Amino acid sequence: MGAVPQKEGAKLKPAVQPIRRGEETQGKKQPLQAPQAQAGEGRCPTGIAGLDELLGGGLEPSSTTLVMGEAGCGKTTFLAQFIYKGATDYGEPGVLLSFEEPSVSIMRHMQKYGFDFAALEEQNLFASINYRPHEVKKLVDEGGGLIWDTISSLGAKRLAIDSLTSYAMLFESHYQAREAELALFDLLHKWQCTTMLSGEGLHTDTFRITTGMEYLTDTVILLHHPRYQSVRYRALEVLKMRGSKHSEKLVPFEFVDGEGIRVYPGENIFYSVKEKED
Repeated sequence: MGAVPQKEGAKLKPAVQPIRRGEETQGKKQPLQAPQAQAGEGRCPTGIAGLDELLGGGLEPSSTTLVMGEAGCGKTTFLAQFIYKGATDYGEPGVLLSFEEPSVSIMRHMQKYGFDFAALEEQNLFASINYRPHEVKKLVDEGGGLIWDTISSLGAKRLAIDSLTSYAMLFESHYQAREAELALFDLLHKWQCTTMLSGEGLHTDTFRITTGMEYLTDTVILLHHPRYQSVRYRALEVLKMRGSKHSEKLVPFEFVDGEGIRVYPGENIFYSVKEKED
């Protein structure tokens, strides 16, 4: 559902406001941080407003990041924004590799956020690749020939893979899937792109991925979309980040039409939420 239009000069706040238990709506909230923190020295900015503050200034260049959560939590938008903003804001060409939804469909849905991937393709700043089930084994056997050719021709610095769970499911056995995952991560290290991957998570008391893919990545970001009474709210946390100090806060985020995902590092998630105000 689109964000409520904001008056000129008004501060953006999460559509679903967190409330401290016992304070109702009178609780004084922390001030919002700047929409997009400056990337730290030597870091790769994500292009997602508010996120870099949680990551100590951004991602490590050439690292791998797994964005994990349930269906509908925003993983595909997260990856698309990382690629699009990388090209438009930081001059870093990117490649989107999809094992599930056709990339044409992804790019069409991203237009609501103002992400014009067609224009980026014309400028040789973006390319998309779709792999079908019968082509996946070929990808591994050839060492990612088509992907590497595309990365090389663009001079790509960013790569997004949607989704790693779908990739693993395309193999006949758990053993084959595990071997294919290891082979894929070997290729990712050779390609030296800053890579973001999506993966399904099971939301019980904790998130987990049955094949253990979270242990293969440098950074893991969890997207939560729980329900409280009649309202669902969205929250984000950085589960791990190798070799880097990162925030361990659970913070709200939302989708903003014409912008994409916005994270609120200065806000807190508590035990209850109130209905979105008209």
